[in-house]
Amino acid sequence: MIDISFESPTIMLNRRFFAVAACSFLMASGAHAWSWGWGSETVNGSGEVVSEVRELPSFDAISLAGGFQVIVRQNSSSRVEVRTDKNLQPLLETRIVDGSKGRTLEIAPKKGSSLNGSVRPQIIIDMAQLRAIAIGGSGNIKVEAMKTPSVDASIGGSGDISFVNIESESLAFNVAGSGDIKASGTTQVLRLSVAGSGDIRARSLQAEEVKVSIAGSGNTEVFARKTLNVSIAGSGDVAYLGSPELKLSVAGNGKVKKLY
Repeated sequence: MIDISFESPTIMLNRRFFAVAACSFLMASGAHAWSWGWGSETVNGSGEVVSEVRELPSFDAISLAGGFQVIVRQNSSSRVEVRTDKNLQPLLETRIVDGSKGRTLEIAPKKGSSLNGSVRPQIIIDMAQLRAIAIGGSGNIKVEAMKTPSVDASIGGSGDISFVNIESESLAFNVAGSGDIKASGTTQVLRLSVAGSGDIRARSLQAEEVKVSIAGSGNTEVFARKTLNVSIAGSGDVAYLGSPELKLSVAGNGKVKKLY
């Protein structure tokens, strides 16, 4: 049965990764604030935190594996700056991989390494255009004021992605797990997919056409001007702003709610 109700805006609770956060802070020595990796070689940060600018070819996509904090900025030239313990710099790898659609910047700990840092590594990325962005794990990516034709963003795990004032013709957000995506800005077409308990909060992202698919208990907030197509299988909710034409398919306890 389809349930359309009307309610005031609510703040979606972030049900994220308490277990992962706990693992990041419970170091045996008590001297390190951050940990990542499953390798046999454990390396403790020296405590001397330095920034390193890495010279890399241009790229239009980012793939993050690791609990790092990443900031993405639009610039005419590509630039990658890594801030972490000096002795961990060689173990935090950044490389460019060519694909059929473009070049991807891959960020990950060196294979076989388990890193214990005195600070959480921060990576600042400048790039001309963003085509795709992906997180595997518990990383955090913030994309600042980006104008780009289209972006595919995906999370596999408990990571977070936030878009601040993005302008794009087409956006696709996919969450598999407990990760969250938050977005503001404008787009013509917005496609959202949630499999699991993750949330997508895009009520500040004005879109003409919106399509939402939820399998599980994840929730979404959207702003749809013309059309809103919703498919829910489970207990997830869709809350929306605007006065769009609705096309709804709900199997389970999920609800579609209008916000004011």
